[in-house]
Amino acid sequence: MIRWGVFGGSSRIYTSSLKPAFDQIGHTVVDAPSRRGDDFGPYAEMLTRSDIDAVYNPLPNHLHAAWSHRALDAGKHVLCEKPLTMSPDESAGLFDHAESAGLTILEAYMWPHHPRARAIFDLAAGTSLGSLQSGRASFSYPMDMSSGDHRIDARGAGALFDIGIYCIAPFLLIAGRDAVGMAATATRNELGVDIAMAGWINWGEGFSSTFDVSFDAPLRKQMALSASHGLVNIPGMHVPGPEEPSEIYVERRDGSVDTIECAGANAYAEMVSHFEAAVTGVEQPIFGRRESLRLATILDELHRLTSPKS
Repeated sequence: MIRWGVFGGSSRIYTSSLKPAFDQIGHTVVDAPSRRGDDFGPYAEMLTRSDIDAVYNPLPNHLHAAWSHRALDAGKHVLCEKPLTMSPDESAGLFDHAESAGLTILEAYMWPHHPRARAIFDLAAGTSLGSLQSGRASFSYPMDMSSGDHRIDARGAGALFDIGIYCIAPFLLIAGRDAVGMAATATRNELGVDIAMAGWINWGEGFSSTFDVSFDAPLRKQMALSASHGLVNIPGMHVPGPEEPSEIYVERRDGSVDTIECAGANAYAEMVSHFEAAVTGVEQPIFGRRESLRLATILDELHRLTSPKS
């Protein structure tokens, strides 16, 4: 069982989701310090401990790269919140560092580890749907724009970096290849950070997907997949996946509907279990270097396409 250190024990995602996940699978959190204002000393002190095997990094996005490198320098495996870094080059540098040190670093993307997500992958990879045509996903929630939240300034860099992964990466994994084209439009705040973005990604071979993300719209988490022989509907919030059993519906060309029963699970606990399996070499990463770099490249290009022209 992995012994964990955490950068920022008071972070919301850690206290609400990762700490319960560690507890559920029996992993020990040895130390979870919080910084003292701009004093990051508690994090540096934690990295000197020999009784910590891996570090969970939920820091604001602009700190992901530097502190993940420091954890790797200290000989710790790293599970880093999404986005892994702010650029493809930074992400590649982290994977290079980890590989050269014989360590594991993964982006903390929980969705693919839920049983319902695995059922969607099985459907997409099989023959019953015919040719894949399009996917669509939405993720929005209303944020207080006067809150000073790091996600709506340069530290977090906007809605696409924060929640874009949930609308783009499912189809990235289904396609299993680089994107060949994309387009997007964005709404930006006075700091130039996107608070909403919508776009289209061409995965080649006749398959594309659309996405929309927003910090300035009511709560919505939706996903669907269209193919020549079936329309796949995922009822309810598709992220992270329900802890209780749920269903997927496939509408067929003749009007019939297939129902696929899916087990419930804590997607965060499933992710942490998979991280342990990747660290020990039992499993290959589901969302590893190749997938993280593909996503980082897409996010970078979407920001370039929607940035105000000088």
